[in-house]
Amino acid sequence: MTIAKRHTFPLFLVMVVPFGVFGANAEQGRGLRFALSDALSPPSAGGDSLATAQIAPPNPATPTLLPTPASPPTSPVAVTAPPREYACVRTKIAPTLDGKLDDAGWIAAPWTEDFLDIQGPALSAPRFRTRAKMLWDTTHFYIAAELREPHLWATLKTHDEIVFHDNDFEVFIDPDGDSREYYEIEVNALGTIFDLYLHKRYKEDGPAEHAWNAEGLRTAIHLDGTLNDPTDTDRAWTLEWAIPWSAFKPPELPLPSFSEKTRAAAAPKAGEVWRVNFSRVQWTTTLEGKTASQEAPALPINDSYTQPAPPIESAPGTPAFPYQKVPGKPEDNWVWSPQWQIDMHDPKYWGKVKFVDTTR
Repeated sequence: MTIAKRHTFPLFLVMVVPFGVFGANAEQGRGLRFALSDALSPPSAGGDSLATAQIAPPNPATPTLLPTPASPPTSPVAVTAPPREYACVRTKIAPTLDGKLDDAGWIAAPWTEDFLDIQGPALSAPRFRTRAKMLWDTTHFYIAAELREPHLWATLKTHDEIVFHDNDFEVFIDPDGDSREYYEIEVNALGTIFDLYLHKRYKEDGPAEHAWNAEGLRTAIHLDGTLNDPTDTDRAWTLEWAIPWSAFKPPELPLPSFSEKTRAAAAPKAGEVWRVNFSRVQWTTTLEGKTASQEAPALPINDSYTQPAPPIESAPGTPAFPYQKVPGKPEDNWVWSPQWQIDMHDPKYWGKVKFVDTTR
């Protein structure tokens, strides 16, 4: 999870912004993040369910290097457990991507442990359950996730927007586990993708390459509820990713390469271990724990349900988006393997995913 403003404004400019405009808070290793207390723009109406497939656009010819200004590190808490581990089983049949997770392969695959606070179990447990599954074959890395959510909302629709301004789900992947040359993919409940490549950690000045795209990525989202409707209570959203192994290829950058280029975007061999972690960004809104009042439906003409109801006049201007972030409250960061600090970009704490082949 990165933020464009961190790359756009040098650190000294933060000190001269009029007070009350921004509130700087620690973030998941993306340098300074600015607390978002402004209203979200209204999206288009959503439906009862959504299943989408997205293929990322091709890389532009010239990469865009985004430097990262220095920022104070977050204070880590005591590390009390090793990174979590997961045995990722090879599947004989690729899942059908519809977001529903009812394929035989997904049913057989174990869930990860429930996500916990990014700083570890000493912090309060997440309000809503999150968990994930993984599968693989010779062509793809498959990821599934379930995010319990009483209010489904999302606003961002354009590829490579800063998706964690909405509630989102994220994966971080370091194939050779050297904490350099790794990948990040984010998605919101609309299926909007933000994908990027990190040459090195932000603590080592990055940079983040937003122009990198996970070529061939396919995404499917299923909504167990209604999107952007505050008058009801939703249950969850589930997602599936199919990431081609060929997508794990670093862009051409004017920087010294490490070992990722020589790996040549190869699929893992049985027994290999990759470093992987998942993160869920969750914003607290003013509607959390309640629902909005529902307007009474318009009466039909002459009490006849065969005739259309008269049009309802809209109030002047655009209505405010119902899900407003609580002013001054930073986002929650819930993860699979704890980072022991508010910093996702420290791969030594990421989980260990071992690729297992039982099909032989």
